[in-house]
Amino acid sequence: MTAAGNAMNRPGMALRRASRSRSFAGIISLLAFVALVVDLVWLIMAGELFLLQLPILLGTLFILMFFGLGYIINPPAWTGAFFMALLYFAQDFTLRQGLVGGGGVDLQSIVKGGIAALLMSYGLFNGFKRCSHHVVLMLFLAYALFAAGSASYSSARALGIGSGIALLGIAFATARGATLTQKDLSLYWDALYITAVVVCLSSFALLATVPLMARDLADPGAYRMRGITGSANSLGPIMAAGAIMGLGVIRRQTVAWKKNMHRLFWLAMVAALVLTNSRSSWLGLALGLAICAVLARKQNILTILLLLFGASVGMAVLLLPSLAKEVMTLFVELFSRSGNVQELTSFTGRSDIWAACWKLIVAKPMLGYGLGSVRIEIPKVFWDSWGNTAATAHNFVLESMISVGLVGTTLLLMVVLTTTVGLARMVSHNALFHDERQRDLALCALRCMMMLLIHAMVERAFAGMAAPSTVLLGVCVATYVFFALQRNVVRDERLARIRRLS
Repeated sequence: MTAAGNAMNRPGMALRRASRSRSFAGIISLLAFVALVVDLVWLIMAGELFLLQLPILLGTLFILMFFGLGYIINPPAWTGAFFMALLYFAQDFTLRQGLVGGGGVDLQSIVKGGIAALLMSYGLFNGFKRCSHHVVLMLFLAYALFAAGSASYSSARALGIGSGIALLGIAFATARGATLTQKDLSLYWDALYITAVVVCLSSFALLATVPLMARDLADPGAYRMRGITGSANSLGPIMAAGAIMGLGVIRRQTVAWKKNMHRLFWLAMVAALVLTNSRSSWLGLALGLAICAVLARKQNILTILLLLFGASVGMAVLLLPSLAKEVMTLFVELFSRSGNVQELTSFTGRSDIWAACWKLIVAKPMLGYGLGSVRIEIPKVFWDSWGNTAATAHNFVLESMISVGLVGTTLLLMVVLTTTVGLARMVSHNALFHDERQRDLALCALRCMMMLLIHAMVERAFAGMAAPSTVLLGVCVATYVFFALQRNVVRDERLARIRRLS
């Protein structure tokens, strides 16, 4: 080989060596983190061998600082997607029934906090500076900072601190994903889809082996599946989002066996969604797909016909009391678990919880009670005749108002509404996209946002403490900002060409 050929190959060889070094550092850091978690579990559960456990703890911490810090400062592009997917999986993963009493923490909570800290460390070095690239990213960061700061006056401070770290990590990783390439953004969606499939298959495996553990015992008469998550209402939105993402994955496959495999995954997630009996999740899935179909295809005539049909049914119900009774009976049969119409009119008892939550909000409207405080504050003002209470407000606005008050809720609503409206405008104007993959990404994000908003009407969803829905919200925000920044670049290039011509 000539000297010129050697010179040309040197940059490629250097890049390969750098890639191998980063991969080695990543593997060592991951193994050290696993060893650290195992050692902490061992130390907490059986601390008799402290003289052995302490050196392992210090050694793994040193390895993490030596290898992990360099890896986090200069990571591969897929690292953000991996950490976001890991948090997406971990946030609602649980091996116990119910919550820790008194808003406290246990070993499981500590592990989740460690994963959140990993994401925040990665995002601090790789996404913090990128938050200034778009106003929505700045609003999301402002919300995360305020929510994390509210943990200082929370009645469940440990939960608030852990959740605040997770929110900051999500905000930083969102900024990172929004300002990279389309391929890197696609990695975020693919990672969440794979995680949803893993949760689905693991939940069915648990249902087959330990049925009682896979059931939501908070509602024993409904035989609802919670799988490996905390409740059926936690598993529901994960499966609904997985089904939405699966539509795009199936469409992209060109090999027959891969397409059929993902079709089976999609059917499994839909089946899991049905078994959760999470009405808000599958209603959000159905309405989200329908609304986005109208927006994407601009079916104006169909939309008008549907509105006229709805208005006609509404007028008929008002004018004919017998028809109103039949319609109500149909709704009770479809949606009520108890067969009682009061279950629907009270939103399964949520109206009483909302009234109690409003009392809390009126007492501290501006700053709220702090992140994580909902588990402590709601039981003080709400309980039924059997002494049962609630751990969430079952509405994202009320949950957010109790947690971070009007200040934090305003920031969150600005992020959510700007993202939803922006994605809807993009999807309705196909000319903004360069290829079909870009349109699929925007459409997937809009469908997920619609599903989340409908689900959030009767659940806390992405409000308050960090949850899988918060991670999904972050990826939707990243998708909107990515296309908004791309549109700004195209606009600037067009203006520059006009100036040169003039």
